[in-house]
Amino acid sequence: MLATLVAAPFDKPGWVYEEKYDGERILAYKEGDRARLLSRNGKDRTLRFPGLQRLSERSAPARSFSMVRL
Repeated sequence: MLATLVAAPFDKPGWVYEEKYDGERILAYKEGDRARLLSRNGKDRTLRFPGLQRLSERSAPARSFSMVRL
């Protein structure tokens, strides 16, 4: 879900919200021994975060998906 700008935070039982901070949400897809990092719009960000790519390749199961906030 994308953040929506509102005048003030709400307080309703059963609902939560989070503040929007500058940064990126990265989706990490791993197939075999290679990981690809994509933005929520599907833009390839693998070369931009080589350390995160290596970490995903070493630690995630052979076929996996995860989301990271940077």
